[in-house]
Amino acid sequence: MHGDQQRLDVPSCLRVSVAVLTFTVCTAAGFAQTPADLNARLPLDKAIRTGTLPNGMTFYIRKNSEPDDRAMMRLAIRAGSVDEADDQRGLAHVLEHMAFNGSKHFPPGELVKYLESIGAQFGPHVNAYTSFDETVYMLDVPVDKAGALTKAFEAMSDFAGGIALDGAEIDKERGVVLEEWRGRLGANERMLQPQMNALFGGSKYATRNPIGTPENLKSFPHQRLRDFYRDFYRPDRMAIVVVGDIEPDDVEKQIRAHFGVLPAAAAATRPPAPIPPHQDTRYAIVMDREAQGSSITLYHKRPRRDLVTVADYRRSLVQSLMYQMLNARFGEIARQPNAPFLAASSGDDTLGRTLEAFVVSARVQDGATARGLNALAQEIARVRQHGFGEAELARAKASMLARYERAYNERDKSESPGLADELVRNFLIAEGAPGIEVEVELVKRFLPTITAAETAAIAREFITDANRVVLSTAPEKAGLTPVSETALSEALKTGLSASVEPWKDSIEGRELLAKAPPAGTVKSRREIAEIGVTVLTLSNGVEFWLKPTTFRNDQISFTSYARGGLSLASAEDYFNASLATSLIGLSGVGGLTPVDQSKLLAGKLAGVGPSVGTYTHGMGGNTTPRDLETALQLLYLNFTAPNRDATAFTLMKQRLEASLANQAQNPNSVFSERSRCVNTVNHYTCRTLKLEDVPKLNPDRMFAFYQQLYANAADFTFFMVGSFKVDEVVPLLEKYVASLPSKGSATSRANDLKLQFPEKVVREVVYKGQEPRSVTLMSFFADTKLEELETHRLQAATSVVENKLRDILREQLGGTYSVGVGYSNTSPLPGYGTTTVQFGSSPENVEKLQAAVMAEIARLRKEGPSAADVQAVKEAEKNGIQEGLRENGYWQGSLQAMHLLGRDPRGILRRIERADSLSQENIHAAITKYFPAERHTIVTLMPEAKK
Repeated sequence: MHGDQQRLDVPSCLRVSVAVLTFTVCTAAGFAQTPADLNARLPLDKAIRTGTLPNGMTFYIRKNSEPDDRAMMRLAIRAGSVDEADDQRGLAHVLEHMAFNGSKHFPPGELVKYLESIGAQFGPHVNAYTSFDETVYMLDVPVDKAGALTKAFEAMSDFAGGIALDGAEIDKERGVVLEEWRGRLGANERMLQPQMNALFGGSKYATRNPIGTPENLKSFPHQRLRDFYRDFYRPDRMAIVVVGDIEPDDVEKQIRAHFGVLPAAAAATRPPAPIPPHQDTRYAIVMDREAQGSSITLYHKRPRRDLVTVADYRRSLVQSLMYQMLNARFGEIARQPNAPFLAASSGDDTLGRTLEAFVVSARVQDGATARGLNALAQEIARVRQHGFGEAELARAKASMLARYERAYNERDKSESPGLADELVRNFLIAEGAPGIEVEVELVKRFLPTITAAETAAIAREFITDANRVVLSTAPEKAGLTPVSETALSEALKTGLSASVEPWKDSIEGRELLAKAPPAGTVKSRREIAEIGVTVLTLSNGVEFWLKPTTFRNDQISFTSYARGGLSLASAEDYFNASLATSLIGLSGVGGLTPVDQSKLLAGKLAGVGPSVGTYTHGMGGNTTPRDLETALQLLYLNFTAPNRDATAFTLMKQRLEASLANQAQNPNSVFSERSRCVNTVNHYTCRTLKLEDVPKLNPDRMFAFYQQLYANAADFTFFMVGSFKVDEVVPLLEKYVASLPSKGSATSRANDLKLQFPEKVVREVVYKGQEPRSVTLMSFFADTKLEELETHRLQAATSVVENKLRDILREQLGGTYSVGVGYSNTSPLPGYGTTTVQFGSSPENVEKLQAAVMAEIARLRKEGPSAADVQAVKEAEKNGIQEGLRENGYWQGSLQAMHLLGRDPRGILRRIERADSLSQENIHAAITKYFPAERHTIVTLMPEAKK
């Protein structure tokens, strides 16, 4: 439920993992406004009501009906771990936990019970996070439930000023927070602190990891937590955000009633937490024997500029274009023979409240760190010396404009969670939010005025010798010599000072599909009126299901399946088969490499790709109405014209070797593989690809398997959902789908792999890892024969068991941070299935917690669930169904699943009734049958020191 990692949310940004930290790479800009004056501030969208209560608290209200009958509430507080005193480390995060453990209106445990009773689940609907600089609470509540909105206001106002902080409850929660800390232990966490020291220097940020320290979490006095609450949860540091299917006047009254009573705090300024500048280049070189690869990251820190004015907005567009072009170059270099890095990226990162940074990073082969840094530096030098080309800039502009236009086309379908989070950023970091209409107008106004010289100039501005940090990570193992600071310094120096040629860029004269295929026809057509579906049978035997919707204005997605998948491959050829679609993804289609294809399709939003599973394979894609023909051309090429490219196979092997080189030292990988093998009695499919397997891979076998999968279009059934009219898309389907090669009827059949679950109880311990942490996976044989009601009731049963185990293992015993219970099967072939219980804990608590799980399952087998247990699961399921029925993805997935399992698709509309049919009796029966005491396995991960 809770999270404490640093949140770096900015508009239209992609979060990527660089080294072992999480950074944010912008791919589009933020928000602006229409005035010609570049110094004009960015006001809030006129749809937003905002104000300040007499006690200093800020509020935001926005009416939005996507989804209807829901309200998204956020409580944002300018208080995080950087506000902690030395003896309070970790307490900002502990306080976030305590908000759910007793408050003015909700005794301990009651808030969670109430929220579950109205269908609000931890994670999707109830969440919170703590970072260096802020704490944010999130509730998603159904407003069509009587009193639910008022209850949510009571909870949020309690978080702001009514958390009980009872001593006994604090002590119970210590264990939960310590288990959250324990769950993070591993190579990444061990390598983190030296990197924080390099980035933050003498700043307080370097010693304020939000999770805190185990020593302080175990021993802090209760009063120090109460002190933090009193000192920093003050109205002038808070904002309440409400977005959803609400009436603004009523919501403002509730805000004033619930939050206006909070006492105002004495005037005070927030103490600064500056990050000292430095003239030198800092290096952090860290190695760990469990690290899963080598990386190099280059930071150039600079004063932070908030996105406040029109000029700021225009500047952010220039930055975004620069990053987009630089990343395109990195992607192209990474595909070259003997490339200096496996992958690379650039972008912005925010460091505290005062700094941001231009970040360039690369994943490199072990032993090639200095070479990778030199290559990154050379590309920076190339931009410095020659800038970017006009063709590069034109493609970047076209891609940016397409994304903004799509957002504009969806402006009346904007989802409330995104709008609420945008307002949280407005409060926390003063990010403007004038609305997509103004944004698109500004993008269209500014894009034509941005020059290639301007994008190069901003790159040159960002690249300085001062305030520079280099982070290097690598595995610690025999035969790998640690890279030295001297080697990195020399690589950086020679790369930046190199004399390089201008970037070569060409794609002129190419077409995606040079010649249109001879069109087929529609043989038959039928309607399933109850669910708004048209089913076409094409002349080549393909069946195509079409469901037009109004859920989105600018979205069309399609998927397909055929029976077969990896079951068609022999045991000896299993790894080749499993990598076949990946090889084509690297090779490209239609004679175009993926790089050439991305250049050719700049400005188009169309993506298509193959997929292969155990018993099925398929092809799917996403696009817009405008680009549907392009997407169908890509579909045709993926079926008929996969490239055969030796360099792509070489690239695949290089990437596999890098990713697998240290896999045997990864505790989670070793544990997962052994768990699969225990639960399938060592079936060959349980084994993962190993480093020693890579030389045996055969590109000819991969290519042949791919051709086998997609040789007969009649094997496939397609499902298209989105914003289209059936009669308008039929000609395109006749042209690009009915023309696919076919044998006239389906010939592919899945082979039963005959997976076997152990016939009796099996226990096994895997000893791997350095840290004092363990993981338990308990699996029960559960073959429902894929019968619909049996499967449905078992899924409900897993939810009941999860809720009960969370209460016991986490809330009562404080022995774990989270517990997950789930069900999986081998659809569409019956005969094998498992229900699983998984949780992490300290090694010392393993036996106690495993015994507690078995005791509770035994109790449920004997007594069954309570009426309240069943009601909570029913409400959560019905909420999910009601949301899903308004989403394209839900319909697409449901139609395919119903078809695959031979069920009546009209049953999708009866799922609310199916949820209502759940009872104590049928869930009790499912628990009794599918959590068998006599047929289960327990696999436990323990640290090597315990062996």
